[in-house]
Amino acid sequence: MENIHVLESFLYSCFQNSKIGHLVKGIVHNLNGPIQILSMQIEILKMDIIKDMKSIESTLAISLPDNAVQNLKGLSDNMHRSMERLSQMDEALSRMENMVNVITNRSQDREDAQRPLILNQVLEQELEFWNADLFFKHQVEKKLVLPDIPTLIVMNEGYLRDMIDGLLDACIKQLQETKEHELKIILRQEDESEWFLEFEHTGKPFPSQRDQDINRYPLKLNESHNAPDSIFMALNLASARAEQMGGALKIEPQKASCMIPNKK
Repeated sequence: MENIHVLESFLYSCFQNSKIGHLVKGIVHNLNGPIQILSMQIEILKMDIIKDMKSIESTLAISLPDNAVQNLKGLSDNMHRSMERLSQMDEALSRMENMVNVITNRSQDREDAQRPLILNQVLEQELEFWNADLFFKHQVEKKLVLPDIPTLIVMNEGYLRDMIDGLLDACIKQLQETKEHELKIILRQEDESEWFLEFEHTGKPFPSQRDQDINRYPLKLNESHNAPDSIFMALNLASARAEQMGGALKIEPQKASCMIPNKK
């Protein structure tokens, strides 16, 4: 009975978080308009400054008093600095736009059908998406080792992202338990028929036993999340999705590796 109450509390928490996530999805979507307006205004300002700088250059070409020349050169220097600041703003806005696109694409309803995917791109997008976790973004030293040539493969995108989510979630939980916070993700190919995706971390070792039967989870309240320990759920999600893709997940103390069939 106690387990049922704990599980019920956990499900309520999941429901609440899902509603918050749904609203955040709408907020992120609504950011697209202001970002586009800011981007357009920055480009207009850049063009205006370039025109003014050309006017100054043409004016300096004619004979002018020394004080006028110095004033115009000072104005030109200020415009160059303004261009640099606008370029920095444009770069920051581009990063913001990229984050919005990653979150928007990640939160879209996904079809069950298989389709061509670039594995390198999916991994990079997932890492960018998980940077929303402040511990992962600021305290985890991440190393992503990818093939030089982008990897095209045909599979269910939802299953792949769910598997990566599960493994990242599990790794982050284990890294929070230790002082060293290093995560290495490797994508490699053994032969033409399969790829291997490996997650190596310096955190607390993964549990040695997992079970997909929810009734056998060690249901206990997690002090920080007020929910059952979800490391088992994360690993079981990754394992289930790997099997649905035709692959297999291998769990070692500080490493999780998945074989992915190479369908083209």
